[in-house]
Amino acid sequence: MRQQIQNHNAFPLCRNRDEQVACLAEAMRRFGEGCTADDLKACLGITQAQLMDIADDARARAVTLSTYQTRVSVPANRATGMFENRI
Repeated sequence: MRQQIQNHNAFPLCRNRDEQVACLAEAMRRFGEGCTADDLKACLGITQAQLMDIADDARARAVTLSTYQTRVSVPANRATGMFENRI
C-alpha cells in the first residue's frame, strides 16, 4: 500500500538554506527507503530546481539522523530488573 502524501507546508516557511535542508531531511526520513523525488516534491510543494539544490545535503543529514543512537548508562542491577528498594 502506498503511503498517503501530505503537504506539510513547512518548506516555504524555512528562513535559510539550513532550515530547508533540515525540512527535506525530515521528509526523507518520514517516507523512508524507496522515497522518490516526486514524493518529496508533492509532499513539500517544491520544484525540481529547489530539490536538486539541497538534495545531497539533505540526504546526508537524513542518513546521519537515522544512524545516530543515544547510549544510556544504566547500573547493572537496574538493567536486569533485580534492583531492591532500600529504606
